[in-house]
Amino acid sequence: MQFLHNRTAARRFAFACLTMFIMVCCSSLHAADEVLSINSFVAHKSTVPANTGQPVGLHLRERVLESVKRGSAAGKTPKVVLFVHGGFSPATVAYDLEYKDFSWMEYLARAGFDVFAMTHTAYGYSPKPYMDDPCNVDPKQQQILIPHVLKAPCAPRYPFKLVSSQSEWDEVEAVVKHIAALRGVKKVSMIGWSTGTPRIGGFAAKHPEMVDKIVYLAPAPFFENDEAPSTYPEAGAPTILQTRERLEKERWLADVKCTDQIDDPAIGDVMWRELMKVEGAGAEWIPGGVMRAPNRMNFGWRKTVPLIKAPVLIMLGEFDNFERRHDAWKALAVKHKAFLKIACGSHYLQYERQRKVVHAASKEWLLHGTVNGKAEGYYAADRSGKIQ
Repeated sequence: MQFLHNRTAARRFAFACLTMFIMVCCSSLHAADEVLSINSFVAHKSTVPANTGQPVGLHLRERVLESVKRGSAAGKTPKVVLFVHGGFSPATVAYDLEYKDFSWMEYLARAGFDVFAMTHTAYGYSPKPYMDDPCNVDPKQQQILIPHVLKAPCAPRYPFKLVSSQSEWDEVEAVVKHIAALRGVKKVSMIGWSTGTPRIGGFAAKHPEMVDKIVYLAPAPFFENDEAPSTYPEAGAPTILQTRERLEKERWLADVKCTDQIDDPAIGDVMWRELMKVEGAGAEWIPGGVMRAPNRMNFGWRKTVPLIKAPVLIMLGEFDNFERRHDAWKALAVKHKAFLKIACGSHYLQYERQRKVVHAASKEWLLHGTVNGKAEGYYAADRSGKIQ
């Protein structure tokens, strides 16, 4: 009997050891499931007037769990999301600020999405035709560069605006088709902030068969003139500038009205530092650097919104020019839509305390097409982040 007892105890001990070994292995495998950061360029034949017909490379960043990437390689179909940036910054800074918990891309990657972000012509690591010449800055803004990189005002050597809504829709199309082929999917979901919303809108209206769901953060107001320019390209200059002072004092901090709205006082320094890392020539033009952006020929936003067929979630901060940015919601004709007004939020919500609401709501919408478990409606998140 003692022998049987010892054998039973030995078996139990061996089983316990095996269980512990499996748990340790699984834990190690889980710990090793890191979020990858992959940078590449999408081949595209430019339709930007300044370099029409030339082959260019559009910068594309991917954030994805190793396990999801392995699954894709084995033939599994991932849940794919594409971020499209606005006029303020390239996608890597707008959506993938690798600082504490500020990366929206990483948040969704950890939720199991294969997350991409594209950067349009004139931003970040994508092409910047004619933009390295300070004389090609809008004459109204050249004073910013005097007496640093310019000694006196000069006439633009390329006297036209740089990009258009159509050229940007073409770039979105090239990137979506690239991702669809790369990951073997028929549809991608899309997220846009600010001017990224009309950039998505034109593509979604033209290619509803390729768009799963849409998330709009702080949609752009409708353009004053929605018609394409009669003369193309329009006269002007290719480059406009944004100083850190204008970005923070005029465009951001003026709409910070709650005492705890910005929960990390270092975020302004972090954001500008990352902008200057990818800026290129503008980082050296004045002390502290300046961000360049394209002078754009905008059109078609008002016309494309009613044509969108994909389910749409719109999120908007209460202090973010609320009435004008409400236009896109009122114009949406698709039935499956939801609006989320976020308390204590400015145009730069993803850098503020309420970014957690933005992250969580976008995940629920992309996974289930719901806000707080409901597919349609008008909702509000209070100062604590609770949605009603």
